[in-house]
Amino acid sequence: MAVSNSSTSQIDSKSNARTLRDDINLSYADMPVLACCMVSGLCDSVAFNATGTFASMQTGNTIFLALGASRLPANQPLLWLRALVSIAAFWAGCLAFSKSRHFHPQRKATLSLAFLAQSACIFIAAALAQTQTVPAFGGVLLGGNTQEATPNAAAAENTSLLSLIPLALLAFQFGGQIVASRFLGIQEVPTCVLTSLYCDLLSDPLLLAGLKRNPKRNRRVAAIVLLVAGGIAGGWLQRSRAGMSAALWIAGGIKFAIALAWIAWRSRSPCPESERPQQAADTFGSR
Repeated sequence: MAVSNSSTSQIDSKSNARTLRDDINLSYADMPVLACCMVSGLCDSVAFNATGTFASMQTGNTIFLALGASRLPANQPLLWLRALVSIAAFWAGCLAFSKSRHFHPQRKATLSLAFLAQSACIFIAAALAQTQTVPAFGGVLLGGNTQEATPNAAAAENTSLLSLIPLALLAFQFGGQIVASRFLGIQEVPTCVLTSLYCDLLSDPLLLAGLKRNPKRNRRVAAIVLLVAGGIAGGWLQRSRAGMSAALWIAGGIKFAIALAWIAWRSRSPCPESERPQQAADTFGSR
């Protein structure tokens, strides 16, 4: 009986290991991607208050970099450098995570490892903030009149370049986040930017259609709401004693939960390779 139980356990372990090589079923795969929008709001609320730049929204950083050519803003001489570091790290993240195309990008193991790496980047940034290793990211009670309130972020940055480390980590993992949304075929939710999303939402001829008739519209609205909610939550956390680090720990926790979710995700039914793109399109079109 003991031998039989041991054999059964080994078979189950091998079966579970094999499922990690399965591609995920794309039904409801938009849910983790939408959760990433909240992560963007949380992290960018911290990055902006800490450095005056963004970790995910690179359009604003590009303008900050361009202004640096004319030495503006005059009171933030290193703003262009922080913007450049964020852009470069984001590029590096896009390049690095895009290589997963060679390892079945929709495979459970591939997605889980990608999101584990992203969560690790955020956790490291949170630890640097929590321990005050990087003072600009360790702010608490922002906007308050207490002695614990953090000084102006730009002034703190001018005395130290340490804040470039968490900024680069956050931007790098956001590159992986947007790559994941592309690999999953959810083009309408870029997770890191709202400008194109606003345009696509308001120019949608089915903008006022019923909930079941326009799932892409539904995802766009959810993405906007979640990103704003993340920003609001991040702001209030920074006004409290929990501070910037709490917002980052929560963001990292969301990414870690997503990584675990991919492992348990329902596998896609085997089908010919040529049919997969169409299957994905049909799945996202209707549940």
